[in-house]
Amino acid sequence: MIKNLFTQSINPYRFPKILNWAKQGKYFNFDGYPIFYYDSSVADTTAISKPTLLLLHGYPTSSIDSLCMLDELQRRFRIIAPDYLGYGLSAKPISFAYSIFSQANMIEQLMSSLNLSQFHILAHDVGDTIAQELLARQIDRRQYIIQSTVFLNGGLFPEAHHPFIMMKLLKTPFIGAIIQYIVPRSLFASAINRVFGPTTKRSEQELNEITSLLFYNAPYNLLQQLQCYLNERITHRDRWVNAMNKVQTLDENPIPIRLIDGPFDPISGKHMVKRYREIIDKPDTRVLAENIGHYPNLEDPENTLRHFLDFHTSISA
Repeated sequence: MIKNLFTQSINPYRFPKILNWAKQGKYFNFDGYPIFYYDSSVADTTAISKPTLLLLHGYPTSSIDSLCMLDELQRRFRIIAPDYLGYGLSAKPISFAYSIFSQANMIEQLMSSLNLSQFHILAHDVGDTIAQELLARQIDRRQYIIQSTVFLNGGLFPEAHHPFIMMKLLKTPFIGAIIQYIVPRSLFASAINRVFGPTTKRSEQELNEITSLLFYNAPYNLLQQLQCYLNERITHRDRWVNAMNKVQTLDENPIPIRLIDGPFDPISGKHMVKRYREIIDKPDTRVLAENIGHYPNLEDPENTLRHFLDFHTSISA
């Protein structure tokens, strides 16, 4: 009953883009919860002969973010793009440990179910943190092989991450649930637009698509639970940051890494690039135009793709 108070009128399928995306996807069962994911091999019979690219989306969006670059990416890769638990078209249970470790477990099981033991990663925002945990697991267990990782804007180093006050309030128990319930979706949409560049902000319809997917089937306390990753970044900072350096120097299958960043981003823009260059050994970074914010994949897909594909050309060589 409580869950339905906020979600009863939300229907993301009324948007043609979302409906079409949903029709292209599949579902995977993770601990009894349906997880939505896109697999390009469903429509592309040649995909199984291509290297695999795992796309890890950001907060608070979903795998549909990949649409802007999808055609170009799947010419070269088999694309796997899941919605995490609590995001997009995946299950949003009212009581679940929405931790980075749980999301990483889900990714591992998904890739295992598809018999994919080697893959590249392109990650954004909270997807960066999930990718960091997967890199750390390469050092711990090496049950699969990550062949390379490209990060887009995200909180790779908590000391250089500047979340908005609203984000800090949302992760507070009880307060976060109240905010989710009483704040109009239009204000959430405005907050999302704050991280875009001055000339790349989303239209009203695009923001409605984002918030519809976010709140679709969402329990009253979803945002408070999802925001736990902000605390986890601090708690597990050394594990995740150290992994980024260690995996690049592994004796067997070293993992090359690149950061592509939109510098206008107030949360993880040029200040994050600066910290990256201080912390990471032999840092490989590419900074986009000054007007590009937190979503390079949406704001400047052409140049994001160029830097991404240049990276893959260089590591192939």
